[in-house]
Amino acid sequence: MNFKWLPNALTVARCVFALLCFAGIAAGEQARQAALEQLWFQFALLSFMAGALTDYLDGWLARKLDAHSRFGVWLDPIADKVLVGLALLGLSLVLRSWAIYVPAAAIIGRDVFMTWLRTTPNGKAVVDPSNLAKWKTGFEMAAIIGLLLPLAAMPQQAASQHTAGNILTTIGVVALVGLLWV
Repeated sequence: MNFKWLPNALTVARCVFALLCFAGIAAGEQARQAALEQLWFQFALLSFMAGALTDYLDGWLARKLDAHSRFGVWLDPIADKVLVGLALLGLSLVLRSWAIYVPAAAIIGRDVFMTWLRTTPNGKAVVDPSNLAKWKTGFEMAAIIGLLLPLAAMPQQAASQHTAGNILTTIGVVALVGLLWV
């Protein structure tokens, strides 16, 4: 049986997971009940993690099955940027801080510019994806998972009233935002 279509299907699924993640964050932000808010953030976290997993799996399967296509080469980096970009936009809606706005704007702006540059006639020669780009995406995904985790673990009303862990929470958020900057 021929499974060479599977890497491209996973890449398309990553785009769907990106939309589901953003929708979950937006719905969680709009929820009026703490339990419902937490459930939406859990949905967003699971959607993002599933999308991040497809990033690894589609490349691994493409190599394993020797299933390389022009469509996959074109869509894979775009799917990564859509997943990260929509998650960062959603987190910006929730966290409402310059500490997330600035790195989110920098990452999204860079990703839009690099995608545009790759579409120019000489862009492929100028910008070829590297291992450094894979590490960058991995750091971004790890930071986003880290920022989504507390939203999914505890309703925000309870988190804002919980003062004992504020110093640890602040250190954690600063570290995760710092990871976005890396």
